[in-house]
Amino acid sequence: MKTVALRADQQGGADHRYQRSNGRRAARGEAGRAQTADLTRVLLFLGVVIAHCVTTINYTPDIIQQTGLISVLLHLTRYGFVAVTLFVLVLSMRGRTMTAREFWRKRFGLIVGPYLVWTLTYSITDHLLNPANPFPSIGQWFADLARTTFTGDAKYQLYFLLISMQIYLFFPALSRLMDRTAAHPWRVLFGAGAIQLAMFALYQYTPRPASQPWANMYGHLWKLLPMYALFVAIGMLAARHHDAVSSWLRAHAVPVIGVSLVASAFSVVAYLRATDPGVVPETATAAWNPLYLPWYLAGTVLLWLFAMKWDDLRASGRRVGERAVSYATVRAFGVFAAHPLMLDILGRYGFFDLLTDRIPSTTVRTATLSVVVLILSLLFVDLILRTPISRWVVARDRIPVGKPSA
Repeated sequence: MKTVALRADQQGGADHRYQRSNGRRAARGEAGRAQTADLTRVLLFLGVVIAHCVTTINYTPDIIQQTGLISVLLHLTRYGFVAVTLFVLVLSMRGRTMTAREFWRKRFGLIVGPYLVWTLTYSITDHLLNPANPFPSIGQWFADLARTTFTGDAKYQLYFLLISMQIYLFFPALSRLMDRTAAHPWRVLFGAGAIQLAMFALYQYTPRPASQPWANMYGHLWKLLPMYALFVAIGMLAARHHDAVSSWLRAHAVPVIGVSLVASAFSVVAYLRATDPGVVPETATAAWNPLYLPWYLAGTVLLWLFAMKWDDLRASGRRVGERAVSYATVRAFGVFAAHPLMLDILGRYGFFDLLTDRIPSTTVRTATLSVVVLILSLLFVDLILRTPISRWVVARDRIPVGKPSA
């Protein structure tokens, strides 16, 4: 079996869990890399929660254009998630040699278990909490469970985990490819960009097949890695050339921010030109619209620059919420997995109607729902973290009762 060997051009980085099990802090450079990625990932998962809160209660014709724009902007979360996942994964493997089989044995269990647990959970709660969706026959329920396990459709956010499993599956091959093309990073980047643009164009501009089973297969192609190829390359290359990339970003932060803002404005204008108040075509909010790729790139860069600045302040000894970020990092996956359940519970017991009746402001209403969902999700995750099933539900080791939770 070929090995997964990522040769560092400097000292190897630490695993993104930064070895808390033995209580030692990583070296400053390694810890900084991990915490920059941690804050970025926390912000991305927060964006996922906000996106679903926005679209859950804001769909009337008078605000559908604004809702669509927020949805478009928060599609960034899926692409940024891929880049950060690859970045952390490459850093965690630097300086290590591991067979592909060893790598899969180590990594797959971290994601497959929670994926199966949440797929089963939502396959039950969607019927329990939605009166319009009663339980089907036993045979049909098992058939639906088998299908959604394969497609990631048990709930609208679970496709993230299908993408994660593909990342782990293909990481050994991607690592070998990066080794062989180490002298040509720009070729890799442009090649990956061409693949992603081709997938975007295929989905945005070509008609879908009308006949089965091709229509069903086509409907799930967007969950495959080629749709995220550019961000796979960005994450891996940024990790492999971390010091050079970080130095360049710091030295050119102002022009990078300027270009990013222009790119973001381009995508926003493209959305506004494709929509009107009360009229938002489905193609205008598609996550694979090529006109939105400048925003996905710009937004990822801006988030990373923000996280880098935060980490610089943290390293200088300033109190900038390091404990809060550590707390959120441990719980981010659990909140991501559980927040649709909290939304379903709130909807089942009339909270959405209460918000609509009592709070006329769309912004305040959405902010209130987001805060409530976050609080409920965090309480749920904190409870699960104290149980023996924590690794299966929130992908984290159990925190003993009485131990500080940060």
